Amino acid sequence: MNAATALRLFLDALRAAKKSVHTLDGYERDIRLILVQVGSRLSKELQDVSLADLSVPVLRAAFGDRARSASPSTMSRTHSAWTKFFLFLRSEGLVTTNPVEEIERAKVGVSAVKSIAVEDLAARLLAAAAASDSPSAWPVRDIALVAAFSQTGIRLAELVGLNRGSLTGSAGSQQITVVGKGRKARTIPITPGLSKLVERYLKDRDNRFPSHKAQDHREPLIVHPKTGERATRRQIQYTIERLYREAGVRGSVPEGALVHALRHTFAMDLLTHGADIVELQTLLGHSSLNTTRRYLTAQPDQLRAAIATSAASAAIDNITTVDADDESNSSGAETRER
Repeated sequence: MNAATALRLFLDALRAAKKSVHTLDGYERDIRLILVQVGSRLSKELQDVSLADLSVPVLRAAFGDRARSASPSTMSRTHSAWTKFFLFLRSEGLVTTNPVEEIERAKVGVSAVKSIAVEDLAARLLAAAAASDSPSAWPVRDIALVAAFSQTGIRLAELVGLNRGSLTGSAGSQQITVVGKGRKARTIPITPGLSKLVERYLKDRDNRFPSHKAQDHREPLIVHPKTGERATRRQIQYTIERLYREAGVRGSVPEGALVHALRHTFAMDLLTHGADIVELQTLLGHSSLNTTRRYLTAQPDQLRAAIATSAASAAIDNITTVDADDESNSSGAETRER
């Protein structure tokens, strides 16, 4: 069997398991890019690469080729994707061994938190959304977008997947149900201020698209300004980047974290203003507390302040300086003891 067909079977199995579109795209990309490298090594087109071609030496070389332009985290993720790919192939009886087991996985250190170091970031983005005269802008919607990202820390894919029914609760005590990685749902309380912005957007949207069914909980929450269809990841990325430019903060956005930088900024903002690590883990939807801890490593001043509250710190701060006479007496005493 050729490898491209096997990949399609693998993706079909993931769809049957109700994996998200984002997850499917990630697996396909990571596996296909290595297959391209294998084809290049063997002077074959992608469709001509067979499962028999995927030997340890060939795959190891292909991983090495990919690593020249990919980060350690990307290579670690690629290794994981290929491991799961071969587990599937073995379960289907298409292969008997897993050559990826013989390829060392890239070691990934703690990645830097890619937050945006602009003190009044949310205010500047909201002002840019309100004042935008771009043909692609929809100020009421864009304000709700910025506010949602800034005050909930949700991922881009999570926001795209929101429906009207994701918003529940009465005015002033609303919450939003988010489906995150691994299709795990979590509930995030939203403030009355954000509720008002979202309600204002929905009212304006109903006027703009009268054919939409306001009472249908399956209707997408965020839609495209012109088509009224569910907004895509790319469309929202374009909107946020445009607002970065109009707010004059594009140069402060870390490379490789366009929309995700707002999630990191949300996390850092909460820690700075007193949230604890467990609260942050709950809001961000991290399955492991270790994933959340990296925000603490980015804030040594907060850790230093926490240490300063200990009884030992108080004793150290209150100790008086030992004067020269005391030092000499101590030295004499030590000599006598010897």
